[in-house]
Amino acid sequence: MNLPKSTLEQSPLHSDKSGLSQVFEDNRSALLRFLTARTRDPSQAEDLLQDVWIKIDTHTQSGPIDNPLGYLFKMCENVVRDAKRSEVRKLARETLWSESQSDIFAQRGDQLTPEKIALERDQLKHALLELEKLPDRTRQIFIDFRLNEITQKEIAANLDISISAVEKHLQRAYRVVMDYRKKDDAGLNRP
Repeated sequence: MNLPKSTLEQSPLHSDKSGLSQVFEDNRSALLRFLTARTRDPSQAEDLLQDVWIKIDTHTQSGPIDNPLGYLFKMCENVVRDAKRSEVRKLARETLWSESQSDIFAQRGDQLTPEKIALERDQLKHALLELEKLPDRTRQIFIDFRLNEITQKEIAANLDISISAVEKHLQRAYRVVMDYRKKDDAGLNRP
């Protein structure tokens, strides 16, 4: 929708980050109380409020915002929901990993010994060296996605590339990891 410039200038917050930023600053304490009530953790609420601020500061709105305060509260609600989802995924991953590790140890009857710990650290070091051979962008996308739990969509937006390009970088990194694991299983990675 193409509005004349004079109409846009009269609009309360026509994709003007400073206007939304001002509403954020004016209502910061109310937003923080809102987040604290939903998270029951003042520290996490502060972190989530910082996330909202970063989103406001880095994202340009495509149209006017009729109710900027309502928009900010909705953003706060969304970051709380995203944080809860992330926590659930993290817990599920950790539980699955823990169960798989206990199954492996139960099947093999292995006990962790200093020698085994040293061997596993050495294997991890060699795997990381393989990842270091990847191009910087591919390695960073892999780390962001696998370790920092950043979504492919967010990575694509941060790097200004398509989600398909992110997927291709991840596939390349996964191939390196899988090749390393195959060599390791065959005993080819050992000195």
